[in-house]
Amino acid sequence: MKKLFSISILALVLLSLIGPVYIKGAGEGITNQNIAAIFIYPETSEGNVGENFTIEVKVSNVTDLYGWEFHLRWNSTILDCMEVNEGPFLKSGGSTFFTYKINNTKGSIVVDCTLLGDIQGVDGTGTIATITFYIERGGACILDLYDTILLNSVEQSIEHSTIDGYFSASERHDVAVIGLSVSRSQIIVTVENQGTQVEVFNVSVYYCFVDDPLVGIQTVTLEPGANTTLIFVWSPLITGRYKITAEAGQVSSENDIDDNILVIVTYIRVCWSVLGQSNIW
Repeated sequence: MKKLFSISILALVLLSLIGPVYIKGAGEGITNQNIAAIFIYPETSEGNVGENFTIEVKVSNVTDLYGWEFHLRWNSTILDCMEVNEGPFLKSGGSTFFTYKINNTKGSIVVDCTLLGDIQGVDGTGTIATITFYIERGGACILDLYDTILLNSVEQSIEHSTIDGYFSASERHDVAVIGLSVSRSQIIVTVENQGTQVEVFNVSVYYCFVDDPLVGIQTVTLEPGANTTLIFVWSPLITGRYKITAEAGQVSSENDIDDNILVIVTYIRVCWSVLGQSNIW
């Protein structure tokens, strides 16, 4: 009966005896058809800030694969690893032991898996693990496979190449006016940062009666996803129907500017007191 082993311990022993056996892939998704490979699929991934995406770690052209280990690193300011799961490839040959360790501070994981018992390894091509990431901010980074180990059923290392992956998330700049209301003496404006970066911009309020006088301008700084409400004090002098316009100034690289302006029409009744002051109704 074959003695069960821990793939991590065995890997260290083998490496101390025979040295590294992995060869970093040099091409864009190109592997030598005569040797095994471990690689990220898809090789290039994209996503939006605040969303998750999943990659597969796959092997190809393997013969008698009994156990494996890989390390993966990324830019920890861009991505957080949320979940690691065993793929179907190795366990198609029998019961397995699967383990992993995530370090989101450094941006790395180590993942191990081995078949159990006195059985033959698995041949062919397939997925050995799936990894889900959360996109924290825009940017790009390499999904770097390193210290990869493939072992056969007689505890020998399998020569193989490795191919890294690549991830990118574009930054989005988008501010919007999402609320506008008028009281007797105030115009209340709510603005929101709908992009992925901190934005600093001006918010302007106008009213239209005979002309378009400026009520005021306030400067706003908003984190991604945040909104704030501003109060502009005004004092119209003439009774009538007013068009109120609130405008968020366009920020750098912003494409969606249709929602930067919000307009409402309201009727304002002005009554003059005996002291010559106006009251708005």
